[in-house]
Amino acid sequence: MRMWEILLGATARYRWMLTAGILTMWLTGYTQTEFRGFWVDGFNEGFHTPEQVDTLLRRVRAAKLNAVIVQMRKRGDAHYFSPLEPFATQQQAGFDALAYLIEKAHGESPRIEVHVWVNSHPIWPGSSWPSDPKHILNRFPEVQTEDYEGKRITEVGYGGDWGHPLYHEWFTRVVLDIVRRYDIDGIHFDYIRYTGERWGYNPVSVARFHRRYGREGKPDPTDPLWKQWRRDQVTAVVRKIYAQATALKPHLKVSAALITWGDGPQNTDDWVNRSAYRAVFQDWQGWLKEGILDMAIPMVYYNEANPRYAEFFRRWATFLKDHQHGRIGVVGIGNYLNTIENTLKQVEFARQPSPSGNRVYGVNFFSYAATTGSGSEEGSHRYEEAFYTALGDYFGEWVPTPPMPWKRSPTTGHLMGTVLNATDFSPVDGATVEVYQAGSLVRTLTTDGNGFFAAVHLPAGVYALTVRAEGLPVQQVSQVWVAPGMGVNLPLLVGETPVLALRRVESVADLPDDVEVMLLGKIVAQDWLSSEQPLIVRDALSEATVQVQLAAPSVPLLQGERVAVRGKLQTLPNGTRILAHATVKWLGAF
Repeated sequence: MRMWEILLGATARYRWMLTAGILTMWLTGYTQTEFRGFWVDGFNEGFHTPEQVDTLLRRVRAAKLNAVIVQMRKRGDAHYFSPLEPFATQQQAGFDALAYLIEKAHGESPRIEVHVWVNSHPIWPGSSWPSDPKHILNRFPEVQTEDYEGKRITEVGYGGDWGHPLYHEWFTRVVLDIVRRYDIDGIHFDYIRYTGERWGYNPVSVARFHRRYGREGKPDPTDPLWKQWRRDQVTAVVRKIYAQATALKPHLKVSAALITWGDGPQNTDDWVNRSAYRAVFQDWQGWLKEGILDMAIPMVYYNEANPRYAEFFRRWATFLKDHQHGRIGVVGIGNYLNTIENTLKQVEFARQPSPSGNRVYGVNFFSYAATTGSGSEEGSHRYEEAFYTALGDYFGEWVPTPPMPWKRSPTTGHLMGTVLNATDFSPVDGATVEVYQAGSLVRTLTTDGNGFFAAVHLPAGVYALTVRAEGLPVQQVSQVWVAPGMGVNLPLLVGETPVLALRRVESVADLPDDVEVMLLGKIVAQDWLSSEQPLIVRDALSEATVQVQLAAPSVPLLQGERVAVRGKLQTLPNGTRILAHATVKWLGAF
C-alpha cells in the first residue's frame, strides 16, 4: 500500500498521527530498528488455545509489531509444561502455549520475538488457597511475605518474600527452567518488587537482617537500613537470574515491567523519592547502571485526556530517555486507558528525542486484550480490530528490534559462585567476596541468603577472589578466567572439614564404604521430582554417574542443574555404589 493510500484510509481524528509517524520514518530513519510489542496477559484470551495464538500473531503482524511479552506465570502457575509448578487452569488441557507460540512466531514471516512474562512476587489470589500439591504455597507455605502486623494477603494476594532464601531460589529455578528448555528471546519480570514499605516481614528475612546488623525486635517500616535490606533482596534475585540466565543463553534479553506511580522525577537526584525506589524497593535505575537489566519498560500508564496525567506521562518518558545508562529503554503505553487517537499521541511523544537529544528504543502496549478505554481499566474495550489496524497504519512497516551491542559483540563476562561452609555444608549468608585483577580491587560483593554472589560484565581477563566471612578463615582463589560473553560459576568452600572432596565421580569406585565424601559442581542427570525415584548426578564432562540417597526431603531437581552433594559411601546388595544420608545444595543451571 502506498503512503497516500494509508492516509486516505485513516479516520480523520488520527490522520495527523499517521502523517507524523511517516515523516518520522522518512526524515530520521528512526524506525530502522525499534522495539514494538504487546503485553499479552494470561487472564484473558490470547494463548489458551492454538486458535488464540494464531489470532494473536495475525494481529501482531497486522499492527507491524515485532515482539510479544506473554504472561506464562501468573500466580505460581504455568501456561507451559513445567516440572515445578502446576498447569494453569485457563489453559486448554495438554496444550503447551509457549512451545506452539515460539514455533509460529519464529517460523513464519516476519519473525516475532517471544519474551516470557513471569509474575514474580504474587503467587496466589487472596480469596482462596491452591488445591494442587505442586503449588509453592502447598510445598513451602513458609515463603510467604507478611506485613508489619503479620497479615499475609497483599493487594495482589499471597506473595513470596524476597528475603526468604527458599523463595529466592525457587523463583530463580522456575525462570532458568524456561530459559533452558524453550527457544525464547527474552525473560520479562513483572511485580519484581514488594507491594509497599509495610511488607517484607517474613520471619526468616527479619532474622537474617538481625544477624547481619546486630539488631533485634521488629524493624520500623521506615527504618532506612531495613528499607535498604529489602531493596537489596529484590536486586539480588534480579542479579542472580541475569548472571545465570545469560550465561546459559548469552543473547537472551532480560527486561522488566517497572513502576512509575505518580509524577516523574524532576531530575536525576529525585529518583530516590519516587515510589519505585522508596516504597516498593524496585531500584530499576540501579539495575540499569549495574547492567543486570538489558531492557527497561516502565509502565507509563496515564490517561492522555487528563492534562495532569498527560504531563506525568511526558515527564516519565523524558526521564527514561535521559537515564538508560547504556541499556535499552522502552516506554510502556497504557492504551487500555486511552482512545486510539490519544494512544498514538503518546507513541509519537515517546518516539521523539528529549530536549537533551536522547531517544528511547521503542514502545510496548498494555494490553493486547484491552485495546482502548476512557480513563479506567473498567471502561476498556476488548480486541478491537480497528486498534490493531491503526497501529499498523501508523508504523507503516515492520522493522526488527534494536540490537544490543553488549550481546552482539561482547567484551565482558560474568563471574559468579556459591559460598558454602565446609563444616556443615550450609550456605554462607552475608560473606564478602572481593574481586581482584592484577592486584587491584575491582568489585566488592556480598553473598545472598543462598551464599550466591555475582559480578556481571567484568572485562575479559584473569581475576582472583578473596572470601571473608565472620567466624570462618579467609579463602582465596588465585586464578579465575572470565571470557567475553560467558559466565563462570564457582562453588567455594570456606572452613575446614574432615569430609573428602572428590573432583570426579569415578573416584567413588576406589573408596571403601562409610567414607564421607563431597562432590562439587556436579550435574543432575535426570529430573528428580519425587523421593520415590533415585537422584542421579554426573560429572560435567563425562558420563560417569552416582546415585544419591537424600537424608531428608528436598526441593525437586531438574536435569542439567548443578549441585553440590555430601554423603556417605555405601554399596547396595546389587553392587551399586551410592551416596547415602546425603545433603544436596543447588548451585545453578548448566
